[in-house]
Amino acid sequence: MNTNFQAESKTSGDEFETIVVNDLMSMYDLDENEVLTSVVLDNIGIELDYVVLTDHGLECGEAKGGKPGLKKRPGAERTDNVKKAICNGALLQTVAPGINYVIYFSAEPKPNSSSEAMIDAALSNGYVSEVRYLNPCT
Repeated sequence: MNTNFQAESKTSGDEFETIVVNDLMSMYDLDENEVLTSVVLDNIGIELDYVVLTDHGLECGEAKGGKPGLKKRPGAERTDNVKKAICNGALLQTVAPGINYVIYFSAEPKPNSSSEAMIDAALSNGYVSEVRYLNPCT
């Protein structure tokens, strides 16, 4: 029996993106047509998971998460998730300095971890405007 673990992770990640879209609609009183998803910026080689227009301006972001499970480290517990999300923010800042870029994670980083240090550095240096945590299991 072959199990495709990447397919499991993809499904879990897609489910988390739906949770993020629902959070955005609730937070900003939007309908689903007002949340753009999978926005590709070919000029800098990235894809944003969402873009919304709020009363405070444009918000762009990344959703990094999924359900925990056997040998799974969701959200900000995985340094590669954190690095990719921060890199997208840094690249976005090169073409839109000061844009509101938000990362959603399904789990917080472990205390004193590399992930926590990367998030702190990205926030303090303006690559990321805000980090939000949503637990998909609650």
